[in-house]
Amino acid sequence: MATEFKHTELFGGAITANLPSGFADVSTIRQVPDNQEVYLEANGFTSLIIDLTERVTQFSTDKEALEYHLADIIAEDETKQIVSVFENVQLSNFPPPPPDPGAARRPHAPTNTDIHLTLIRLVEQSTDIVITLNVPHIPNETNPEDPVAGDDEAVRKQLNERTEKAVLMKEAWEMVVGSVEVRDWSLFGTE
Repeated sequence: MATEFKHTELFGGAITANLPSGFADVSTIRQVPDNQEVYLEANGFTSLIIDLTERVTQFSTDKEALEYHLADIIAEDETKQIVSVFENVQLSNFPPPPPDPGAARRPHAPTNTDIHLTLIRLVEQSTDIVITLNVPHIPNETNPEDPVAGDDEAVRKQLNERTEKAVLMKEAWEMVVGSVEVRDWSLFGTE
């Protein structure tokens, strides 16, 4: 089942992106800071956040800047397992970056969350655009590396659903990030 997308204006139309059509604008139900756009999937768990932040300059590499933004998202006392920190994504709507100088829980509350994070660094605008897709996993989802996962039909079904969700979210992530376009650069105080 393919995800459908809708061309969406963000930050008053200054930025556009193709977002999954099943995601709703959180600002219609609660206040969202002016430097953020927040969208929530219909089930209320998976979220997409586009955050405009001041460009962090104290790091010598983009990877370090990305890790800084990730640490800002994750609470210090939370366990984190980073599978892939840095992955190049083609951003056809942006100029290429300058060279990098050196390379109490509810019963159905998520127990862990996959975080897809992209950092777009706008040097001339002194801005970092942090795009985050948070995909939570609820209790009883099966670890794909569990050797007994294939022994029970219900467990296999859960595993298949989790795998399908992961594939759909990865495809959605690639579509969102690949479609981000700045339409009005004055958003950043520059023209």
